[in-house]
Amino acid sequence: MDIVKTITDWPVIVQGALGSALFWAILEIGQRGVRKFAARLGSDKKTANWFALAAHETSGEVGAQARFFCLYGAMHYVLKGLVVTVLSWAVSPLLDIFAAVGYLIATYFFFRALAFVPHTASLGPIAERRQRFKESIAEMKSRQDKEEASTTKNAL
Repeated sequence: MDIVKTITDWPVIVQGALGSALFWAILEIGQRGVRKFAARLGSDKKTANWFALAAHETSGEVGAQARFFCLYGAMHYVLKGLVVTVLSWAVSPLLDIFAAVGYLIATYFFFRALAFVPHTASLGPIAERRQRFKESIAEMKSRQDKEEASTTKNAL
């Protein structure tokens, strides 16, 4: 704690400038982190919902693969949650605050796992859900055709 003593010995104006700079740095880092986190969470949720939609709207091998991807995505976060829970439990006798933060992080991972296995009702009515799935398949086919055309054009 010598650094705190050293800083408190500095002039008030320097302490204020240092505090302002620290506040600005935390604000900037926090905003950038939240933007990246929101973008990542949004794309993960979109992917998870598509696989859930595919699992409900297709049958046979494609439906089985879609269900597998939903469960695989969920298991990824369940395992992370379990690892963080065990580590938090191991640290709890030493530092209660780290254990509490670890349990909160584990809860986050468990909720992320739930996002990969959405309930059927969250996908909307059956007719709307089928229409969205057909539109997504058509969009992917058109995107694939465009990529193949550009690849062929570049190869020539």
